[in-house]
Amino acid sequence: MDAKTLCLGLLSFGNASGYDLKKHVESAGDHFFASGFGSIYPALSSLTKQGLIEPIGKSIRGRQDRKVYRITATGRSELIRLLSVIEPRHLLRSDLFALLYFAHLVTPERITQIIDDRLAAMNAANAAATIDPATPLKHPNPANAQFVAGLKTALFDTTIKYFRENRGLLVP
Repeated sequence: MDAKTLCLGLLSFGNASGYDLKKHVESAGDHFFASGFGSIYPALSSLTKQGLIEPIGKSIRGRQDRKVYRITATGRSELIRLLSVIEPRHLLRSDLFALLYFAHLVTPERITQIIDDRLAAMNAANAAATIDPATPLKHPNPANAQFVAGLKTALFDTTIKYFRENRGLLVP
């Protein structure tokens, strides 16, 4: 999903600043957004120029004023159109996969470190795989968010189990 569609989708939950959108994506465990968070602000600018969202004022949180946006009726229609035509690909491209494919060229100590680091990172991400209730955006259907968080947990659980049971293929 591209940054513009993601922003439209999140703004369908309620009004938010770019910072709020970024925090929501972080709290969602980054389930569906491969681009950098820096692409959120250019997406908001583009969506505003297209009339799909509009600024409605500023929110003061901490020491910064933040521009708050809302989705327009045209934006909601465009989001629905996009969601009806998006090809739901599930791409898995991984520097980790590439490195492990060439593990025979890397020291066993480095492979062990990489596996241990990835296991720790997946365990940490797995523990944080729920939507933060403190986020300013409230999902209109919590079951959807729960399903996605559960799917990510299941994928991590399976990956962690595979690493533990098969690491001997890489490090004797």
